[in-house]
Amino acid sequence: MNSLERQESGGVEFLSSPLLEELGFLRHGFSTRRGGTSEGRFRSLNLGRARGEVPENVAENRRRFFDAADFPPGRLVEVKQVHGCDVLVAERISPEEKARGDALVTNVPGLGVAVQTADCIPVLIADTRKMAVAAVHGGRKGVAGGVLPATIERMKEEYGCDPVDMRAALGPAISGGCYEVGEECLPPFRERHHNWREFTTPLGRDKWLLDLPQAARLQLISAGIPENRIGAPGPCTYSESSTFFSYRRDGPPTGRLLSAIWIRA
Repeated sequence: MNSLERQESGGVEFLSSPLLEELGFLRHGFSTRRGGTSEGRFRSLNLGRARGEVPENVAENRRRFFDAADFPPGRLVEVKQVHGCDVLVAERISPEEKARGDALVTNVPGLGVAVQTADCIPVLIADTRKMAVAAVHGGRKGVAGGVLPATIERMKEEYGCDPVDMRAALGPAISGGCYEVGEECLPPFRERHHNWREFTTPLGRDKWLLDLPQAARLQLISAGIPENRIGAPGPCTYSESSTFFSYRRDGPPTGRLLSAIWIRA
């Protein structure tokens, strides 16, 4: 499996996937918290707005990240993430619209799509034949509900994509060894995913370890993406406090990481 590679430009550190990096029609990147201007709990490359954060810092951090990752000029589409399974078509969202969902797809050059995370798993997908891309926010509820196969289905419906032509990169997220959940979180996985035991570990006393990156990987394989075209799980956001924001570790408020993919114009 291809692991994410650390990149640095202008003092800003970000991660890239070798599986996506070799595709000439797009740019992509997973941010870290290194190289920005924010202070305190948001230090330093916070790319999401939060109570107590200085908006001008976020704007400058985003400028630095986009420059470092060499994103082409154009429009970036984001939505209000709700930990669900709605997949939206980016080119149909107006700049003034406050759309809600957890995945974005597009095949429009010059149009980027991105999701914010701070423990949930971000997944970037590209179809090498149809030149379509997707950015997915995989929270616990979204992964349990099937946001990843729903994204692949939407790409098939909208752009005629075939999963065998797709590649997927898994971004930084809380690892299976650090994500403890209660018994009440397991039923949605048991009901929808026959292989749920492959990404859960019982701890006793109604506590479990839940491996979201592994769950995401298994769903991508089941949806038809070749296993050798799916990247390895990214670094653990919870464990690497100097590199990543983590909601579970730090609590609210905390900064946000940005995972973006952009089709070259």
